[in-house]
Amino acid sequence: MSTGEQQNSPSPSAIRDEVRRTVQQLNEMASTEKDFDQFCDTVLSRVVKITGAHGALLWQVNGNQTPQLTHQTGRHPNASAKDVLSQENSQHSNAVMEVVANERPMGLTSDSFTEPPNPQDENSSQNDDAFLMLFSPVYNRTKKCCGTLELLQRGDISPQAQEGYLRFLSQISQLFQRWHEEQEQEQTQAVKTISGDSWSNRLEFINETHRSINSVDTAYAIANEARRLLNCDRVSVGQWNGTKCKISAISSQDRFDNRSNVVRLLSAVATASVSAESTFWITGSTEGIAPEVAQKINDYLDESHSRTLIVIPLMARPPALPDLEMKSHQQQVSQKLGVLILEYFDADVPENEIEFDTQLIVGQSEIALENARKHSEIFLLPVWQRLGWLQQVLFRDHRAKTNTGLAALGILILVMLFFPKELKMKIDGVMHPSTRNTIYAQTDGIIREILIDERAKVKKGQPLLRLENQDLEMQISSAEYEIEAIDHQLDNANSQLASGLKDSTESAEIGMAIDLFKKQRKTLSSKLELMEYKRSQHEIVSPIDGTVTTPRLKRRYTDFPAVSNLALLEVVDLEGQWQLELKIPQNKMTYVDQAFAKDPSKLLDVEFKIGTNPNLNLNGTLAKFAIDDRGVPTAEGAPEFRAFVEIEPSQLADLQNELRSGAGATAKIRCGTRSLGFVCFYQIYDFLRTKVFF
Repeated sequence: MSTGEQQNSPSPSAIRDEVRRTVQQLNEMASTEKDFDQFCDTVLSRVVKITGAHGALLWQVNGNQTPQLTHQTGRHPNASAKDVLSQENSQHSNAVMEVVANERPMGLTSDSFTEPPNPQDENSSQNDDAFLMLFSPVYNRTKKCCGTLELLQRGDISPQAQEGYLRFLSQISQLFQRWHEEQEQEQTQAVKTISGDSWSNRLEFINETHRSINSVDTAYAIANEARRLLNCDRVSVGQWNGTKCKISAISSQDRFDNRSNVVRLLSAVATASVSAESTFWITGSTEGIAPEVAQKINDYLDESHSRTLIVIPLMARPPALPDLEMKSHQQQVSQKLGVLILEYFDADVPENEIEFDTQLIVGQSEIALENARKHSEIFLLPVWQRLGWLQQVLFRDHRAKTNTGLAALGILILVMLFFPKELKMKIDGVMHPSTRNTIYAQTDGIIREILIDERAKVKKGQPLLRLENQDLEMQISSAEYEIEAIDHQLDNANSQLASGLKDSTESAEIGMAIDLFKKQRKTLSSKLELMEYKRSQHEIVSPIDGTVTTPRLKRRYTDFPAVSNLALLEVVDLEGQWQLELKIPQNKMTYVDQAFAKDPSKLLDVEFKIGTNPNLNLNGTLAKFAIDDRGVPTAEGAPEFRAFVEIEPSQLADLQNELRSGAGATAKIRCGTRSLGFVCFYQIYDFLRTKVFF
C-alpha cells in the first residue's frame, strides 16, 4: 500500500462500521439469494474488497476426502503463489484437511511451504514475496465441516491483525451454513403451504399408478392421473419394444388408432427421445435440438397445435452399489422403458412451474412400468394367472377348502364307480417254438459218440448220439452162439433121421428132439430180435427238422450213463411258428374264465413283452381250449394253469436273432372292461374277500 493511500486510509471506527454493514448485507443475501454459485462469488468478492486481501478461495472436501477448489476471486500474490495454492500441492491440501479435521481457524505463511533460504546467499536474506494464508472452517446445514474459506493476505501484518482477520473469517464462514438452513427452511415452508388437496392428488396418483401390474392398465393409469395432477390438456404414455416406442395410452381415450397421422408422428417423437435418452421441453422453439429430431417435433406440433410439448424418457435405473463393495460388478446401464408426453394446447408452461410434480410422476411411472415389465416377462403368465384365480376361488377360506375337498372326493368316487377301464391280468410266461421235441433214451447205455455240435441245425432222421451197452452185446453174442449150437444139433438129428433108422422108437425120439430144437431156436430168435431192436435204439436220431437247443452237449454227455426214458436232447423249429406259454395263478384264473363266460369261442387279446427285447410290444390271442384244465402246484402249493398264446408270425419276422426258446416274457390278458375303482383295487378286494370276510 502506498504512502498516500496510508494517509487517506479510513479510521478504525469507520472500518468497523463498514465490516458490520457488509456482514449484515451478506446475512440478508443468505436469506434471499437462491443461486449458491452467485452467493459464493458475491461473498468472496466482498470479503476481498473489505479486507484489501489479494484473493479468497473456497475449498470443499469431496467423498474421497480430498480438498477441491470450487470458487475463487482476486489475484495471486506473486508468481510462486500459483504453485503453492495448487490442488496438487500436498502441503497445502494437508493444511486444508487439518482445518477441516480440527474445525478451528488457522493461519500459515507461504514460507512454511518452501525451503528455508540459504544464509550464505545475500539475495535470500529475507523473502519479500511471502504472503499469509488464513483458513476458517465452513459448515453445511447439518453443522458438519465440509470445507474451508481461505483468505490470502499480505505477509507483513501484525499478529493482532491476523487474529482479527480470523475472527472476521469465522463470521463469514457461518454465512454458508445460514444459506443452507434458509434454503431448507424455504423448501419446508413451501411444502407446508401446499394445500391438502394437492397432497391428496399426489397420493391418489401414486395409488392408481401402482394399483395394477398389467402394462396397459398401468400406462392408462399414468396418463389419466398425470393429466389430472398437472392439469394438462393431454398426456400420452409410450412403451419401448426394443427398436421403437409405441404409444400405449392417451389420456381420456380408451381406444385410438395407431395408424392415424397424429399417433404416428407422436410415436416418432417418442422414439427419438428414448433413443437419445433426452428430455424435450418445447414451448415454441426447437433451438439446440438436432435437426432431424427438430423436424419430427415440428411435424407433430403442426398436426397437434400444442403450445407446450414435454417429452420425458422413462428409464429403469440400475440399483446403486455400496461404496465399500469389494466384489467386482459389471457396469449396469439404464434400461429403456418408454416415454411420458405432456401437452398444453393454450399455454406456455415453464419448467419450474410443474417441476416438483413432474419429478414425482416420472419417478413413480418408472417404478410402475418396470414392475409391469418384469411381471409381463414371467413364463406362461396367463396359465399362472388362471391357476391363481382358481386357487382363490377354491381355497379362499376354511369353508371353501372343505367344500372343495368334499367335491373332489365325490368326483373321485363317481369316477371310480362309473368310469370304464380295461381289466388286464398281468402274468409271467415263457416263449417257445410251436414245434419242439424232447428226445428220450429208449434203452440203458453209455453215450460213446456225440455226432452234433451245440445249436446245430439237423434234419429229420439224422443221428445225434450213439450209446453202448456191453451187457446187451454179451447177451446178443450168447444168443447167437446158442442158436448156432441148436442149428448144429438140428443138422445132426436131420442127418440121422435121413440115414434111414430101422428102429421106430429111435426115429420118434429123434423127431421129438428136432421139434424141441426148433422151439428152442424160435425162442432164442425172438430174444435175439428183441435184443437187436434194443441195440438199434442205441443210435438216437432227430425226429424233426430243427435246431438242437440243449446246451453244453459234449461236456454233459461224454461217457454219460443214460437210462431208459431219460430226457437227453431238445430239438425245436426256430424258424417256424412261436407260442407264449403262460402260467396263470388260480386267483387270476377266475377273471379269465369270466371273460370267456359269455362266449367261450372268442379269443382274448394278449399284450406281452419278451425279456430279450423289452422295448418291443407284441400281441397275441388266447383261446379257451388252449388253457389246461388241470393245475400244476407250485412250490408254495398254489396251483397254476398252463395256457398257450398264439402269435402272428409276421410280428416275429424281424426278431429271429432275438428269439430264444425259454426266454421270459410278461403278458397282460385283456379280460373285459370294469369300473376304474375295481381295476385299481381288485387285488385288495380279493384279499379282503378271501382272508378277512370268509
